[in-house]
Amino acid sequence: MSRKSLLQFTKKYFVYFIYLGLALITAYLCFSRLDVASLQHWDEARHGVNGYEMYKNHNYIVNTYNYENDYFNLKPPLSYWGIILGFKLFGVSIFSMRFYSALSLLLTFLVVGYYMHRHYGKIAAVSSMLFFISCSDLFYRHAGRNADADALYILLFTLALLFMLQVQKHKNYIYLCGFLFSLAFLAKSWHALVLLAIGGLFLIFSGLWKKLHIKNYILFLLSAFGPLLLWAFVRYQYDGMNFLGQMFGVDVTQRIAGSADANPSYTFFTRYLLGYRPIVVITVIAACIFLFMLFKKKISYSNNILAFLLWIFIPLFVYDFSHVYYYWYIFPVYIPLLMLAGILIQKLYQYLKNKKGLFCAIMLIPLLIVGIECRSTLNELDNLEISGFQNDIKAAMEQNPQLHQMDIYVEKTDNEYKDSYYWEQAGLLAAELSGDLYCKEGGVDAFSEVEGDALIIVDPEIYEENQQQLGNLEIVYQNEYLLLKK
Repeated sequence: MSRKSLLQFTKKYFVYFIYLGLALITAYLCFSRLDVASLQHWDEARHGVNGYEMYKNHNYIVNTYNYENDYFNLKPPLSYWGIILGFKLFGVSIFSMRFYSALSLLLTFLVVGYYMHRHYGKIAAVSSMLFFISCSDLFYRHAGRNADADALYILLFTLALLFMLQVQKHKNYIYLCGFLFSLAFLAKSWHALVLLAIGGLFLIFSGLWKKLHIKNYILFLLSAFGPLLLWAFVRYQYDGMNFLGQMFGVDVTQRIAGSADANPSYTFFTRYLLGYRPIVVITVIAACIFLFMLFKKKISYSNNILAFLLWIFIPLFVYDFSHVYYYWYIFPVYIPLLMLAGILIQKLYQYLKNKKGLFCAIMLIPLLIVGIECRSTLNELDNLEISGFQNDIKAAMEQNPQLHQMDIYVEKTDNEYKDSYYWEQAGLLAAELSGDLYCKEGGVDAFSEVEGDALIIVDPEIYEENQQQLGNLEIVYQNEYLLLKK
């Protein structure tokens, strides 16, 4: 290949090499050291236990916690099925449990990049992809690197609304929107109703509702609610209304009522966004370009802009006024923000197409700041939180496979939210994943009353305090904690 041909090839495909590089960085952020960070209490641990026990029990409808029906985690089973898929592909491990979340976030990144490239241009695509990487929230906190439902929900939420944008050209896409809503509901339960609010308001304000026929609405309702009714019917066969009734009574009304006391504010999520630096940077870039282009009369109303604004403000309004204070609820809003910023950068580039040097100069400082945020996202991989307790359980089971499937008790002084002789959720999940252990409550006293074989894991302080009961037992593993067998 001649030098001229090589230059032509490079010029033609240069942007695709950038896409590939950004995709590889995102894949690295999603999957690198995925099994290192400690298991997180509550959502991740609860989902992990539910998924593992579904996998072990071969019952893919009823979620259990410590082998009893779980009426605390009242989510439909789609995210548990994602965990089970990881177990079937790679075996039981922390990596395989988190795999579906990491894959979901990577797919969201690729969907955003592809959509921006196809509908707006290369500059919009690259900008949006950089903005995406800069948002470390999407990777580390309740999303791509955790085994809860949020990353999958963000993917389904994003797909549903991007297809909604195309209903203007392809009416049949509304059925796909309905089906994606049903999947989002099966992943994240009532949160998915926000999708219906956005979609309904978009149809009304854009006037598209007039172009749809009765047949379209009927088929949409079937695609949106058919899968949900099918799942609800199957679930009802197992425990009647015990689970389904509490889905609304506990998961919605009690949570909102409880949150109102703890968070009386109506601006929690707005304040969170305004305090999160990557989103502030993205918003400032978008606002400055928007005002400049508005002054130059290069901005005009479109239904797409309407959709993006609804996508941003409806979830913000709903969650702010519900008084809930779980910051990860607002993560789906990051996607339209970074896409809008990418679109505006593309428009600025087109306006200054004969002044590319000026465009580069204008964007230098903002993109440098974004680059620093991207670097910060990468740096977090070197500072993952690690649990000595979880690691000791894992190491003990790796060194002593003959102890798998035994009953195990716990007593330690560093529990975060339960008494010392109870299993906290992340510890229970670690015990199940590491050795298929059966976690029992009651600590040293309950362990001492057991007549058959059993295990107990304690910290040195508990061991010293209970020498009379534990001193003569075999220590099968010792590090930060001691594992004893009788």
